[in-house]
Amino acid sequence: MKCDFKIVSILTLISAIAACSARADFPNDERFQPWRIGVAIPWVYVSGVTEAYGVNEKNDWTSLMLPYSQLLLSDSRRNINYIREDLQRQDYDGYGIALGHSDFTPNQIGLGYKTLPDELYLYWNSSFTNRHYATVVKVTPQIKAAMKKPYPHPSWRFEGQNCYQTTFKFGLLPDGRAKLWLEGCNIYTYVGVFAPARSELRSPNWTKETSSAYYAAKQEGLTIDPIPWDKVDKVWYNKKRDTIQTLDDALK
Repeated sequence: MKCDFKIVSILTLISAIAACSARADFPNDERFQPWRIGVAIPWVYVSGVTEAYGVNEKNDWTSLMLPYSQLLLSDSRRNINYIREDLQRQDYDGYGIALGHSDFTPNQIGLGYKTLPDELYLYWNSSFTNRHYATVVKVTPQIKAAMKKPYPHPSWRFEGQNCYQTTFKFGLLPDGRAKLWLEGCNIYTYVGVFAPARSELRSPNWTKETSSAYYAAKQEGLTIDPIPWDKVDKVWYNKKRDTIQTLDDALK
């Protein structure tokens, strides 16, 4: 009987350890932070996020981000000269996505999960098209592996410590598509571009005169319709501070 009890106890312990390992699928490193979902937009093609969250199917949880209201309200994100100064590029034209400045990245509500989600959901609207979009992304094993990859911390204050890319950064395009990067350690890892999973009209009272995108274009004397894709597809970043790589580069 005692022997059976020991066997049962050992099996229970092994099961508990396995369960904990499944729940804690992230590096055992205090520098690995809870993941976040951030957004960047072209300055002229104004968009706003209404909701964003991640879902982990295996552990049966959903984690929402804090509100994104600052994406449109912050003066520094809507002042094109601030963006040019941060990029150290006075030739930024307002069409392309400016990574690192014209973006906003809230935390998860509460303490946040470090275990990575299996799917991302982003609900957002465009003042250019007057449409509401839903973007859904499967977080593949390759994406998770890239996020768990340690890099040397870029700050002298944390010299000798690891750094991780724990931010999903979406770049919202004026036709409803969304680009995705992993962000962290002064590195942007490009994942790909995703078509909207859903698209619907936003407001029946929309007009060009009341559109934030058309107002921004008028301010800078820009033409936004038709969309100049050669300019919109260009990604801007501070080359003295940041680097860009592909997902394949990150997995080497």
